Amino acid sequence: MADQPYTADDNPYSQYNFEVQVDGESVAGFAEVSGITMQLETVTYREGGVNDHVHTLPGTFAHADLVLQRGMTTDVGFWEWIQDVMSGNVTRKNVVVKLQNGFKGDRVWGWEFKRAYPTMWRGPDLVSTNQGMAIETIELAYEQFSRISGLPE
Repeated sequence: MADQPYTADDNPYSQYNFEVQVDGESVAGFAEVSGITMQLETVTYREGGVNDHVHTLPGTFAHADLVLQRGMTTDVGFWEWIQDVMSGNVTRKNVVVKLQNGFKGDRVWGWEFKRAYPTMWRGPDLVSTNQGMAIETIELAYEQFSRISGLPE
Protein backbone atom coordinates (compact mmCIF):
# COMPACT_ATOMS: atom_id res chain seq x y z
CA MET A 1 0.00 0.00 0.00
CA ALA A 2 2.96 2.33 0.56
CA ASP A 3 3.72 2.35 -3.20
CA GLN A 4 0.23 3.44 -4.26
CA PRO A 5 -0.70 7.09 -3.81
CA TYR A 6 -3.75 7.71 -1.68
CA THR A 7 -6.67 9.77 -2.82
CA ALA A 8 -7.78 12.57 -0.52
CA ASP A 9 -10.83 10.54 0.49
CA ASP A 10 -9.08 7.30 1.55
CA ASN A 11 -5.90 8.73 3.12
CA PRO A 12 -6.55 9.52 6.79
CA TYR A 13 -3.37 11.64 6.88
CA SER A 14 -4.12 13.87 3.87
CA GLN A 15 -5.18 16.83 6.00
CA TYR A 16 -1.67 16.98 7.50
CA ASN A 17 1.25 18.44 5.56
CA PHE A 18 3.71 15.71 6.63
CA GLU A 19 3.14 12.02 5.98
CA VAL A 20 5.23 9.70 8.18
CA GLN A 21 6.23 6.21 7.14
CA VAL A 22 7.91 3.62 9.36
CA ASP A 23 9.76 0.82 7.57
CA GLY A 24 7.92 1.63 4.34
CA GLU A 25 4.37 1.78 5.74
CA SER A 26 2.40 5.02 6.04
CA VAL A 27 1.55 5.28 9.75
CA ALA A 28 0.74 8.89 10.67
CA GLY A 29 0.25 12.45 9.55
CA PHE A 30 1.64 15.53 11.30
CA ALA A 31 1.15 19.28 10.98
CA GLU A 32 4.67 20.29 12.07
CA VAL A 33 8.16 18.81 11.87
CA SER A 34 11.34 20.22 13.42
CA GLY A 35 14.80 19.03 14.38
CA ILE A 36 16.07 18.44 10.85
CA THR A 37 19.43 19.85 11.83
CA MET A 38 23.08 18.98 11.23
CA GLN A 39 25.92 20.65 13.06
CA LEU A 40 29.64 20.11 12.80
CA GLU A 41 31.06 20.23 16.29
CA THR A 42 34.47 21.84 16.63
CA VAL A 43 37.47 21.21 18.85
CA THR A 44 39.69 24.07 19.99
CA TYR A 45 43.44 23.55 20.18
CA ARG A 46 45.91 25.92 21.81
CA GLU A 47 49.29 25.68 20.20
CA GLY A 48 52.27 26.49 22.40
CA GLY A 49 53.99 29.72 21.38
CA VAL A 50 50.99 30.92 19.33
CA ASN A 51 49.37 33.61 21.45
CA ASP A 52 47.28 35.51 18.90
CA HIS A 53 44.66 32.83 18.15
CA VAL A 54 43.30 29.39 19.02
CA HIS A 55 43.04 26.72 16.33
CA THR A 56 39.51 25.47 15.65
CA LEU A 57 39.45 21.95 14.19
CA PRO A 58 36.48 20.03 12.77
CA GLY A 59 35.06 17.40 15.10
CA THR A 60 32.06 15.13 14.64
CA PHE A 61 28.61 15.80 13.23
CA ALA A 62 25.69 16.05 15.62
CA HIS A 63 21.98 16.54 15.08
CA ALA A 64 18.90 17.28 17.13
CA ASP A 65 16.09 14.81 17.71
CA LEU A 66 13.34 14.78 15.10
CA VAL A 67 10.22 16.42 16.57
CA LEU A 68 6.79 15.64 15.06
CA GLN A 69 3.91 17.76 16.35
CA ARG A 70 0.11 17.81 16.11
CA GLY A 71 -0.48 14.52 14.40
CA MET A 72 -2.90 11.65 14.05
CA THR A 73 -2.53 7.91 13.52
CA THR A 74 -4.88 5.01 12.96
CA ASP A 75 -1.98 2.53 12.88
CA VAL A 76 -1.91 0.25 15.93
CA GLY A 77 1.59 -0.98 15.02
CA PHE A 78 2.97 2.56 15.30
CA TRP A 79 1.52 2.95 18.78
CA GLU A 80 2.80 -0.51 19.81
CA TRP A 81 6.32 0.42 18.63
CA ILE A 82 6.20 3.56 20.81
CA GLN A 83 5.01 1.53 23.81
CA ASP A 84 7.67 -1.18 23.30
CA VAL A 85 10.47 1.38 23.20
CA MET A 86 9.15 3.25 26.22
CA SER A 87 9.07 -0.02 28.17
CA GLY A 88 12.76 -0.69 27.43
CA ASN A 89 12.64 -2.77 24.24
CA VAL A 90 14.43 -0.30 21.94
CA THR A 91 13.84 -1.31 18.33
CA ARG A 92 15.29 0.99 15.69
CA LYS A 93 13.39 1.55 12.47
CA ASN A 94 13.77 3.66 9.34
CA VAL A 95 11.41 6.63 9.34
CA VAL A 96 10.49 8.67 6.27
CA VAL A 97 8.88 12.11 6.47
CA LYS A 98 7.29 13.41 3.27
CA LEU A 99 6.19 17.00 2.84
CA GLN A 100 2.89 17.42 1.04
CA ASN A 101 2.37 20.35 -1.33
CA GLY A 102 -0.22 22.20 0.73
CA PHE A 103 -3.45 20.79 2.09
CA LYS A 104 -4.06 17.31 0.61
CA GLY A 105 -1.42 17.97 -2.04
CA ASP A 106 1.17 15.88 -3.86
CA ARG A 107 4.36 14.79 -2.13
CA VAL A 108 7.13 17.23 -2.99
CA TRP A 109 10.06 16.64 -0.64
CA GLY A 110 11.14 14.12 1.92
CA TRP A 111 13.77 12.91 4.33
CA GLU A 112 14.75 9.47 5.58
CA PHE A 113 15.88 9.05 9.18
CA LYS A 114 17.85 5.84 9.63
CA ARG A 115 17.72 3.63 12.72
CA ALA A 116 15.30 5.90 14.58
CA TYR A 117 13.45 5.25 17.81
CA PRO A 118 11.05 7.32 19.92
CA THR A 119 12.48 9.10 22.96
CA MET A 120 9.41 11.09 24.04
CA TRP A 121 5.67 11.01 23.41
CA ARG A 122 3.09 13.54 24.60
CA GLY A 123 -0.61 13.11 24.08
CA PRO A 124 -3.06 15.88 23.23
CA ASP A 125 -5.83 17.41 25.24
CA LEU A 126 -8.61 14.86 25.03
CA VAL A 127 -11.25 15.77 22.47
CA SER A 128 -13.86 13.40 21.07
CA THR A 129 -12.86 12.20 17.60
CA ASN A 130 -13.61 9.19 15.45
CA GLN A 131 -10.57 9.62 13.22
CA GLY A 132 -7.90 7.83 15.27
CA MET A 133 -5.38 8.54 17.99
CA ALA A 134 -4.18 12.12 18.13
CA ILE A 135 -0.55 12.83 19.02
CA GLU A 136 0.59 16.20 20.31
CA THR A 137 4.35 15.54 20.12
CA ILE A 138 6.69 12.64 19.48
CA GLU A 139 10.48 12.93 19.43
CA LEU A 140 12.70 10.45 17.62
CA ALA A 141 16.44 9.94 17.99
CA TYR A 142 18.18 8.73 14.84
CA GLU A 143 21.65 7.94 13.54
CA GLN A 144 21.61 9.89 10.28
CA PHE A 145 19.26 11.46 7.79
CA SER A 146 19.22 12.15 4.09
CA ARG A 147 16.96 13.74 1.52
CA ILE A 148 14.88 11.22 -0.37
CA SER A 149 15.88 11.10 -4.01
CA GLY A 150 13.22 11.01 -6.66
CA LEU A 151 10.73 13.38 -5.07
CA PRO A 152 8.41 14.82 -6.17
CA GLU A 153 6.57 11.64 -7.17
